[in-house]
Amino acid sequence: MKHAGHALRPPPPACSVPGRATAHVDDLLVQIAYGSRDALGELYDLLAPLLLELLRSRLPDGADARTALVEGFSEVWRQAPSYGPGPHGLDWVIDRVTEER
Repeated sequence: MKHAGHALRPPPPACSVPGRATAHVDDLLVQIAYGSRDALGELYDLLAPLLLELLRSRLPDGADARTALVEGFSEVWRQAPSYGPGPHGLDWVIDRVTEER
């Protein structure tokens, strides 16, 4: 279907639509809780840039933010079965990734 000489584009993925990112994180966490490594990879790709900057701002000088990020996502993987679905998924991930080790 065309409109004014332009082809209609499909809607963007859920994670790039403001207001729906939280629902997307929640969906990924539920999939991770059921053992989906692909969902963990997608969650990492979605949130790693933001969380890496957050870790860099919170960690003392000389601390390795990348190592902390990987450890944090390992914690997400381990604790995902205890995740209770809801609108707080992003906060849940941030808590696991940024908790002191």
